Amino acid sequence: MTGLCCSAVLCTACGSGNSQSADKSGSPGRSIYVPEVPESRVSEDEPGETLTINLGETLNYKDKLDITLDQIIELDDVDKMKYRVVIAEVTIANKTTEKIDCSTLTHFSAIIDGEEADDAVYDVQVSVPARKYYTKINSPLKSFNQEIKGGETFKGYVELLAPSSWSDMQITYMPYKFYNNDVVLLNLDEAKFTHYSEPL
Repeated sequence: MTGLCCSAVLCTACGSGNSQSADKSGSPGRSIYVPEVPESRVSEDEPGETLTINLGETLNYKDKLDITLDQIIELDDVDKMKYRVVIAEVTIANKTTEKIDCSTLTHFSAIIDGEEADDAVYDVQVSVPARKYYTKINSPLKSFNQEIKGGETFKGYVELLAPSSWSDMQITYMPYKFYNNDVVLLNLDEAKFTHYSEPL
């Protein structure tokens, strides 16, 4: 991924004992969980399966994960003539005995009107209001930025910097990035958004 703005906070690589001195989310004070990359990572040319989830649906991914798109929220307290802030709340249940990595930086991106928009899911313009929103409603929900151990379930959110208007938009999730190229598309149907209009 390219075009990332970095700030100086500690970013620790799980399982490797190494650290990096940049928060590639562009969010002040937020460290990013860095997954361990296997030496024999899958080629980007290797074909993968594409699956789609709509709001309220649960996808069983190869008897390994249950992935649910719980809610899609739009924060209205922004200048919508310039951009829009959309948040997808997602529950991931790890049905295996092995941990999986789950980082917004590496495992999630976006497709807007057929064009890839990788940077849209970790832009500071959306990460800051998203945190303010969950603080204001007294919710402990956090963005995906950790491992999910075998047998555990984690509910988190992915924030998205959206344009003022669009025809078709998805958040993409690669559950086993580096190991296969399967993609889960979280379909963002604007008609089903929950709007939060209070000031942040």
